[in-house]
Amino acid sequence: MTDKPTEPTAARPRPSWQEPVVIALAIVLLTIVYYHGRPNTLPAEVNLFTWKNTTFYLPTHWHRGLFKALGLHSTHQQKLFNWFGVNFLLLFCVPALVIRLGFKRRLAEFGWQWGAGQVWGKYFLGFLVVVVPVVIVSSRWPSFQDYYSSQLWAGQSLGAFVLFAAGWLVYFFAWEFFFRGFLLFGLARSLGQLAIFIQMVPFVMMHFRKPEMESYAAIIAGIALGLMAYRGKSWVGCWLLHWVIAVVMYTAVIALA
Repeated sequence: MTDKPTEPTAARPRPSWQEPVVIALAIVLLTIVYYHGRPNTLPAEVNLFTWKNTTFYLPTHWHRGLFKALGLHSTHQQKLFNWFGVNFLLLFCVPALVIRLGFKRRLAEFGWQWGAGQVWGKYFLGFLVVVVPVVIVSSRWPSFQDYYSSQLWAGQSLGAFVLFAAGWLVYFFAWEFFFRGFLLFGLARSLGQLAIFIQMVPFVMMHFRKPEMESYAAIIAGIALGLMAYRGKSWVGCWLLHWVIAVVMYTAVIALA
């Protein structure tokens, strides 16, 4: 009796210079975001680094006229949207340029595609059913109210809320591209599903300024979103899910204020 022949499996590529670059760049970018991108402390300009007596900085005040035209008159509101912009620049634009110009690869290979929509769609609906009730309940906790009540201005009018929600949509686009795109698919090429847990670690650490329970929840969320993107071959669903959950949280807190 002979064994049934099995089909050969494709060997996973061995790690190359891409993986160290992804990890090192991720650390540098997240460090800059952490120390220089906080919405409540964002100055008129963000000093990035100094080279040969020349300081390279990111201006954050040039578009205040645009902000006022949109109805964002307070410094608090403008700093929040500056923060959205800094995150978009550092967590989307920079990695995207590295992928295209450095790695010579398509962004679709890093999950910016529809992917297996029927797969991540099931995760999307499942997570939504489970997480939304939890968010609504946790919005009543004092620690969550203290943190999220800083943006009560979004509830002053429908226009303010739409603008507020649109800003978060851009913000989470950059975040999900970075964690579930650049980090996950940049490492999954050679590490497979292990990349899900690797991208989860910095994702959780970036929640350390938030309520403690949310940081613990980010461990589960980081793995779940990573699994959703990995199996669905896309981070698009993660982007929309993360945005919906954030909007629900802010809406619940504003409603209780």
